[in-house]
Order: sequence, then structure tokens, then C-alpha cells
Amino acid sequence: MNILSKAIAYGLLIIMFVACSKKDNPTPTTSNAPQKIFQEFWEIYDRYYPLMHRKGINWQDVYNTYNAQINDNTTDAELFSYFSTIMSTIIKDGHSNLDYNNQSAGFQPEENANIQQMLQNNTDKQVSFVASSANNPYISYGSLVSDATIGYIKSKQFEPVNESDQEFNNFKKIVDEALLALKDKTGIIIDIRTNGGGQGPYAFYLAGRFFVNNSETIRKARYKTKIGSTEASLSSFVETASQNFEGYDDARAEGGRVGATFADENTVTKSGTFQFTKKVALLTANGTASAAELFTIAMKTQTQVKTIGDKTFGIFAGSDIFTLRNGSGKWKTRVSVHDVEVKYKGVFQSFEGIGIPPDQSILPTATEVNAGKDTHIEAAVQYIKL
Repeated sequence: MNILSKAIAYGLLIIMFVACSKKDNPTPTTSNAPQKIFQEFWEIYDRYYPLMHRKGINWQDVYNTYNAQINDNTTDAELFSYFSTIMSTIIKDGHSNLDYNNQSAGFQPEENANIQQMLQNNTDKQVSFVASSANNPYISYGSLVSDATIGYIKSKQFEPVNESDQEFNNFKKIVDEALLALKDKTGIIIDIRTNGGGQGPYAFYLAGRFFVNNSETIRKARYKTKIGSTEASLSSFVETASQNFEGYDDARAEGGRVGATFADENTVTKSGTFQFTKKVALLTANGTASAAELFTIAMKTQTQVKTIGDKTFGIFAGSDIFTLRNGSGKWKTRVSVHDVEVKYKGVFQSFEGIGIPPDQSILPTATEVNAGKDTHIEAAVQYIKL
């Protein structure tokens, strides 16, 4: 089933949930009382957020701590401040945030300042880009100024500019043009240090252009089945089609569904008309997030690939967006709804909140950055030319 058809099918599907883990929606309320807003926010996470056990969170303790501080006199600004503290110091999840009045409470990792300056000032000077690729939203490519036999791909994002099969085909065409242009290079550097993610099929298609083996299952996911902060509140991992989960009904969520989980999102296959199987250096950093991390995991299953740079962000879950009924529709929260494990060195494990370490960790010094170097690209050249 293609992407657009799947989205339509999921939107039309109606399933009756009779188990307590799939209970009916709560009775709608429209209170603006601060306590009601906080309680609804807390209950959404208690019902759907599956990563409490990964982060060592006792969600009931969070309720007890903050609910005691909120009363009828709590202002929206004070309430938002409480949410901001919870999101940035307790949840600490780049796929979860709370929005109110053009403000967003969330979490971002502390990125290495020297890497950020190196990327901003030095990286593009190392590459002779194909002019026609410079402005497309997905990929810029070319060859190194210092060695034209080495190709370079900057993967900017896996988020489509619009939701359609035509756009996915456009992405594939861009990828295929880059691989065709670089097929005779001695090696390719793929730079995803600033790729904040997007959609899995986009990441998997690019990865499939470098696959030696026909396919690789690189992730598995599960969802929450009941309230609570322990692992016992989660489903089993969805690894076969018979375990697919269409999601809970919840009218507060965009699309009316929460937590849909499908086995066919776990596997990367060969893509395109040929595969580049010579050496590939994959550059990662803290700005490498979400689908770009799945791309990293997929590439690390291939023996010709070496990852270089810094660890990735550490966010893998799919997420859903809720508009709270309380608070006159002014409060929204995006919630991670999957607990994901990925295949790392042959073993499935979680890197949520941790990030994927590179094969070769390099933190540039200020002196190297000020000298105009990109130490990650330099290390990539050394690997390719070995």
C-alpha cells in the first residue's frame, strides 16, 4: 500500500475498542480552570506516553508535586511555566512538547559549540556542489574540493514539503540523480549532521541505495495499553502484520487516532536501479534526529559504512498532537506514542534520550575551527582512502 493510500485507509477505518486498554474517550469538558487543564495534560501522558520506564519517571509523583501548586488563582503564564519545567527537565523528549499562545515548552539537547561553528562557517567550503542540487529541499551533492574522486551528499531533511505520492517520487528522483552522478567515485561522504528527521520511507529509500543485502529489519516499536509508568503498561513489540495496531480513537488528536503501529515500518530494502557499495563515511552530530537516526541505524548495518562525528539526538518515537478540551482549545501537546528499539551491532536496544554513538568520535577544537577545518570531513577522507 502506498503512503497516500495508507493515510486514507487509516483515516476511514473505524474500530470498536472493548478492552479496558482501549476504553472510550473521556466525557468532553470545556473548563478554563488551571487545575482542569493540568489534569487533562497529565492524563494524556498517563494514557499514551510509553517512555516513562526509559527515563525513570514516576508520573504519579509529577502529578502530586505540581497539582498541589496549581489553584484557581494560577495564571496562564504560571501554568505554562510549570509545563515548561516538566517538559524540559522531566519528559526531556524532542518529540514531545506543549504549545500555548505562540510559546512552546519542549526539550533540545546541548549541542557542541565548536561543531555548530564548524558546520556554519567551514563545511560548505570543502565541497564543490552541483549547482542544480543546491536549492532543492532534500539533498545537495557534489565532490570534495580537496579530492574530486570523493563524492559528498548533504542530506538536509526527510520531511516532505507536502504529503503526496508525487512528492515521494520527486524525492526518489532527486536521490537517484545524485547516486547516478556519484556512482564512479571512490567513496561517498553522507552528511546528516543537521538533518532533523522527517518520514521513515524517505530515510529508508536513501539508505536502500547503499544496501549490500536485500533487506534489513532495523527497528521495532510498541505502544501503551494501559495507564502507568512501568514497562508493564506497554504492548508487545509489533513485529508482524498480525500484530499491527490501528490506533486508539481520540477526537482530541489530529486525525482522531493515537498510537498506530505497523510492522512494515521496521524494514529497509534495496532501492533504485543500483547500489553504491564502495566505502561510505556517514557524518552525524546532535542535530541528527528522528528519521535521520533511523537512517543512521540502517546504514550502520552495512559493513562498508563508518559513522564519524558526534552522537545523535536520541529521539525515535512516532508522535501525535492533541488539542486539550480544557482551556478553550488554546493548549496543545505533541506526545511521543511509541517505545522504539533499533538494531545496533546485531542487538535490538533503546537509544531514546541517549543518541547513537559514532564509530569514530571527533569533537573539533576551537583552533581547528578557526583554521577553517572540518575535522569530520578530514576523518572521512582518511577512511575512504585507506
